[in-house]
Amino acid sequence: MSASPVFSVQELNFYYGRSQALSRISMEVQPRMVTALIGPSGCGKSTFLRCLNRMNDTIVGTRVEGTILLNGHNIYEADVDVVELRQQVGMVFQKPNPFPQSIFDNVAFGPRVLGSQGSKAELGHTVETSLRKAALWDDVKDKLHQDALGLSLGQQQRLCIARVLATKPEVILMDESTSALDPIATLRVEDLIQELKQDYTIVIVTHNMQQAGRVSDFTGLFWLGELVEFAPTTEIFTRPKQELTESYITGKMG
Repeated sequence: MSASPVFSVQELNFYYGRSQALSRISMEVQPRMVTALIGPSGCGKSTFLRCLNRMNDTIVGTRVEGTILLNGHNIYEADVDVVELRQQVGMVFQKPNPFPQSIFDNVAFGPRVLGSQGSKAELGHTVETSLRKAALWDDVKDKLHQDALGLSLGQQQRLCIARVLATKPEVILMDESTSALDPIATLRVEDLIQELKQDYTIVIVTHNMQQAGRVSDFTGLFWLGELVEFAPTTEIFTRPKQELTESYITGKMG
């Protein structure tokens, strides 16, 4: 690869107390591409994803060994500003979680908290731009001050994506972000992922192998806390090197 990786993960081990959840994970996440993490439930995918912006720090008794470099800097160094890290590496969760306030205030939340909202006009521009990038502006432009909880689930999830975009991240993490949505809303988010990768690096966790095949450039198979195989998606799905990968892809295991 000619471009430097956004994330370089080296020999990552992760523990919940005495229980080891991840074992010797090493991979590189390439810029402005979609990386999909697949594997059965409980295999470590979401735990790994949360390591990338230190969301696991909020869980008492967790411990990390190894290295995660973001643009060459170790995100687990003591002097790292975790708030700044999570602004740079945003997260979209499994279930849409809009705040019980207006559509506008949901998107404006991040810039306001970070103190980067600028003037009223600048904040309005940020909100509109973020909603446009999330393919939601046309749906909500005439009801920005209505309750966000009145939106459909698919619209709520795109609002949550807009909320992340408003903080101007470099990386977007998506943890099963379409699993609660109907097929039409799912396809809209998948189309959105393809558009967003022009400007952002995206890492998704998905149980849906067809989705991984449709939207990702690279795929990693997790199994019992280990990374079995990581390669370009076309290779994983057509010419996997590991027998376990082939068994999982073909439905013989998992």
